[in-house]
Amino acid sequence: MLVCLLHEPALAIEVTDLYQGIVPVESRDNVRERQQAFNNALRQVLLKVTGNSAIYNQPLIRRALASADDYVDTWSYRTVTPPEGVDDAPTAVQGIELSVSFFEPQVLSLLDSAGIPLWPRNRPYTLVWLVVQDELGGRQLVGSSTRDNLDILALLENDAQRRGLPVLLPILDFEDRRAVSASDVWDMDAQRLLAASARYQSESVLVVRLFRTLAGDVLGKSNYLFRNQVFELELFEESIETFMEQSIALAADELAAYYAVLLSGTDSSMEVNMTITGITSAEDYAGLLSYVDQLTDVNEHHIVRVKDQTIQLKLVTGGQLRQLVETIALNRSMQPVGDLVREDNQVYMSYRWSR
Repeated sequence: MLVCLLHEPALAIEVTDLYQGIVPVESRDNVRERQQAFNNALRQVLLKVTGNSAIYNQPLIRRALASADDYVDTWSYRTVTPPEGVDDAPTAVQGIELSVSFFEPQVLSLLDSAGIPLWPRNRPYTLVWLVVQDELGGRQLVGSSTRDNLDILALLENDAQRRGLPVLLPILDFEDRRAVSASDVWDMDAQRLLAASARYQSESVLVVRLFRTLAGDVLGKSNYLFRNQVFELELFEESIETFMEQSIALAADELAAYYAVLLSGTDSSMEVNMTITGITSAEDYAGLLSYVDQLTDVNEHHIVRVKDQTIQLKLVTGGQLRQLVETIALNRSMQPVGDLVREDNQVYMSYRWSR
């Protein structure tokens, strides 16, 4: 049976600092405040690692949060300097943040025990098309080189980082502006936006439009386009902070659910016979094995044969074939060769290693 799951790899990145949380605090000496900060930091980490904002009511997670210090690896305080130009104001004061790093194995063990899927750290970029309308009806596209609406961009970046969601902004050069206008983004013309997004090799596209009233409220709408589906969010008379947070969550929730992997797999294990060509050096060999070691979907792997520039591997997975294929598709070094073939509980996959 042929399974057509292999496709052109999307632009992706390995997300770092997944097991670190940062919490503002009032004091460096308040033990009770520190314990609460550990709780809040672990919440941040669990959200980034799973992408699932509904996990906090799970009994094992509740117990873990109540004893968050058991999962702490290191922690430190740091002084936060006010933004440039603000420190002269009489009310501007330096703040304090507590940075907390957690033991990755213990967090993974917690999620495994709770049966909560993990969002692997290799994650696709989400391209964000953003348009802002002013009180006079003028509309402006916001991109990577934009000098206006910097407060909105800061919110976007902070919320995306908090959710572990890699984001891209269009550069809005001649090619972008020829393909997409501010009106196209405002109208959320999915066909034009997806066509314009192709140059960024992103199939995860978030479209955001917002109008800020004189009172500071936001009338906003967001569409998330992913794998021929459209997910919508529309808010009225909300703060811009709430709107941007929920817009990022719209993308992060769906993307995390799509790539989620159970650490212990399923009851039905599956063997994957993988052939990789293009291994021309010891560096390629080491890079490939290091990559396979990090695949969350793989329980164990063995080298079957090494000949010339080809390596044959046998992988044992937890039966989550789609997640395995989709995760590999995010690595641009692994170029699919031919179709995936499945025979009973045996799967045959071929790739070319291309650094």
